[in-house]
Amino acid sequence: MKKISLFLLNCVFILSFSVIAYSDEGPYVGGNLGAALLSNIDVSGPGLTYELESNMGLALGIAVGYDLGNNIRIEGELSHQYNDLDKIDLPGGSLGASGDASSSAFLLNGYYDFKNETPFITSITAGIGFANAEIDTFNAAGVPIGSFDDTAFAFQVGGGVGYAINKKVIIDFRYRYFKTAEMDIGTATAEYASHNIYFGIRFAL
Repeated sequence: MKKISLFLLNCVFILSFSVIAYSDEGPYVGGNLGAALLSNIDVSGPGLTYELESNMGLALGIAVGYDLGNNIRIEGELSHQYNDLDKIDLPGGSLGASGDASSSAFLLNGYYDFKNETPFITSITAGIGFANAEIDTFNAAGVPIGSFDDTAFAFQVGGGVGYAINKKVIIDFRYRYFKTAEMDIGTATAEYASHNIYFGIRFAL
């Protein structure tokens, strides 16, 4: 009987620790590092429409946030991603391309965390803000095209799974879909969108 009672007490202690491990309200800081899978950039201009393809790139970000309790968090995030251009698809065929496509963004994000009696936390997120996207040193088949950039409204949505290492530190894996409004690319217009996969870490202050 004593062994059973001791076992039950240990279980209660472990579950209690798991619950408080990530239940603190208050400020936090975090960082993300991952892969940027940039969608083809559809460019439409006077008399010409084409697509730019790119290789998998790097995505990173830093954030300062506040846990409001009731499973809700808000944060401000600065993010950047970079992809090398690979190909330009024209109506008559494809050509090799070089240069890079990148973006820097500031977003205000909201999170809803689905907490339970384990250290694992699933979450969903949505954010809005502004981004500056740039196509730099763009060449098609060795012919210089130029460099272009513009700033536009941006948003992102996503979800992830986190794990509370202790009361102050949480690691997570997350997916985000990031997109801007229509941007000016020289005399043409384009939309910038990306599927990003991150590894993140968050520290409660």
